Amino acid sequence: MLLPFMNLLEISLVGLALAVDATLYAFSYGLVLRQQRRRAALQLALTVGLYQMLMPLPGYWGGSAVRELVAAWAPWVVLLVFSTLGGHILMQAWCSSGEETVSGTPLGFAALMGVGVATSIDALAVGACMALGDFGGAAMEAPQLLAACALIGGITFICALLAFHSARLLHRLPVRWLETIAGLILIGLGVQNLWTSV
Repeated sequence: MLLPFMNLLEISLVGLALAVDATLYAFSYGLVLRQQRRRAALQLALTVGLYQMLMPLPGYWGGSAVRELVAAWAPWVVLLVFSTLGGHILMQAWCSSGEETVSGTPLGFAALMGVGVATSIDALAVGACMALGDFGGAAMEAPQLLAACALIGGITFICALLAFHSARLLHRLPVRWLETIAGLILIGLGVQNLWTSV
């Protein structure tokens, strides 16, 4: 058995929230890129999806290593991490100018790797939360963990690809509200984890 329904729903919601940075970057990139669009879109989506899939793994292993030490306050740690991530996204949405610097030419290898890391750091913290809280199932076995990570990466891949290709059609998309929803989802999942654990 892979993931129970509720965990599948939670992982999917987290995947959507984590995909916001990559999606917004892909959207901006789709607005300005004029050449080699199909190839560039696929490269970007594969890169950010792969990073989002891989980053929770070291986070999970690190969280598993300290689980015994923090077991008593694990739900509070998860709430703190998710609230911090969600709060950061909310602050970004409402306090920044909303303009990103995006290259108008296809990204090279180093730039793609940089975008992959920059848009997936939050996934590292989520991986630790998966090990510490009931959110993804603390006792996940390897197939469940890999399925959860693949789902997160797959969601990011699809969102980035769709955002890139829809950029010219949806250039008036209310980005601030998308980020706000993502932040609130993460905070809500932290509260829900605490509620079911205490």
